[in-house]
Amino acid sequence: MQLLIPWEDASLPLMLTVVRSRLRQVAWHLLAPHGLTPQQYQVLRVLSDSPGLCHGQLAGALGLDKPTATRMVQALARKGWVDVLPHPTHGRKTRLELSEGGRAKVESLVGFRKAIREGLEAGLDGEERKAVRALLLKLKTNLDHLDGTPVPSELR
Repeated sequence: MQLLIPWEDASLPLMLTVVRSRLRQVAWHLLAPHGLTPQQYQVLRVLSDSPGLCHGQLAGALGLDKPTATRMVQALARKGWVDVLPHPTHGRKTRLELSEGGRAKVESLVGFRKAIREGLEAGLDGEERKAVRALLLKLKTNLDHLDGTPVPSELR
């Protein structure tokens, strides 16, 4: 994507949109041979790190709404990579875990994970990596606050 204005003059929301879009394009390209979308990969990673989550917890961990998370889980379950199991103490909830095939799929993608992380962080030293993470957390926190705040009338 070629911006029509200089990068240094672009708004922060536009810059984040461009970076996110480019990251998704690269991830789609690298994940296509594995039969996964970038979001499906993130579901597998979260369940690999935190087995036993319910749909709502998974959605929260990925910043998705629950119906979207549920559709993604259903697609991964059809591929045999996620098991949807009864919750041990709550009759209406289920818990999500990687199947044996899902664990193998995550294991097969270690190279992808390393390549995307190293590629994205190339040229950044340790302090810059920490600074980027801290700034992104601040931006997310600001958005969380905005989400619960009524929009001022002059912005409607």
